[in-house]
Amino acid sequence: MMPDRMARDPALETLADIANDNLAERLRHEAAARILVAARRIRALVGAHSGEHLVDTLASDWDPRAVTAMEYAEDLPVRVLDGLLGAAPRWARAMRDLIESPEPGAAAA
Repeated sequence: MMPDRMARDPALETLADIANDNLAERLRHEAAARILVAARRIRALVGAHSGEHLVDTLASDWDPRAVTAMEYAEDLPVRVLDGLLGAAPRWARAMRDLIESPEPGAAAA
């Protein structure tokens, strides 16, 4: 039996994921969690954003007071998780363009 500190070691958890061939799925959930957190932070930067994009919709549906982003991502159906991961680059480019675009009425440099 392993000591408690070894059982909680992230390296050993990763080792178990690799040994059980679960690493890819864990990485997908971690990526989805990062996307959800980023989407909520970006929304705070740009103000209320229409929830037309899947990333925005899922980030709006996630209640960080109830569950962590990782827990929320782990509970997503595979099809929705796939959609989130596939849509994230397009969403990120759109948000980057929105943030980098000049304010309406701003003088051109």
